[in-house]
Amino acid sequence: MTKLERLADWLSGGALTRARWVALRGENFAEKLWKAEDTLRAIAAMETPGANATVRRMARIAREAMD
Repeated sequence: MTKLERLADWLSGGALTRARWVALRGENFAEKLWKAEDTLRAIAAMETPGANATVRRMARIAREAMD
């Protein structure tokens, strides 16, 4: 993916990547993949300044899984 394509993908909220996955794997697989990513983003967002060590660790693992 070129830099321009990555920028377009970022600006569109991942629409380009989503379309490529649908073309390669099918709609059902792409839906599951995006749902999993949304779930990981939600877990990573649970980290707050006052969060305990378990929550911080969970959020770190979720962020690493998305990289």
